[in-house]
Amino acid sequence: MTKAAREVLEDCCAAAEEIVDGIQGRAWRIRWVGAVVLLRTVGHVLKKVDATISKSYERAIDDALRQLTCSKPNPAIFWRLIEAEGNNIVHEYEVGAGQGATVHIGPNKPTAYHYLINNGPFKGRDQRAVLKDAIAWWKSYLDEIDRATNK
Repeated sequence: MTKAAREVLEDCCAAAEEIVDGIQGRAWRIRWVGAVVLLRTVGHVLKKVDATISKSYERAIDDALRQLTCSKPNPAIFWRLIEAEGNNIVHEYEVGAGQGATVHIGPNKPTAYHYLINNGPFKGRDQRAVLKDAIAWWKSYLDEIDRATNK
């Protein structure tokens, strides 16, 4: 089983769940950066750690990574969020998402918090939903590798 990569992914899930309404500023940025860097780390751990489980895992992981490379620029969730946003953060500390709030004047109107992606194919989408999509994509990708080793 792709155990090490899944451990990183579980930490990513925890980081993503901490982006809750009301979190702002540095506290928000730390969680966004953490979640994206963890998404990026899944692939590195998969290749460096899980590929050492056995020869069949090494082959399955190499095959999956080769197919992913050949499919570029799709899936966008990998190439434009996990890879590109991850690289922007790691290499330049440039963040492609933002946060803000709309304060309503008057009684019984709660503050509305916004956590949107600022650019790229996910521009305007809630970053929490995009993180969930990326996590689901990794889970499916890892499941395929595990299935390929059980043939």
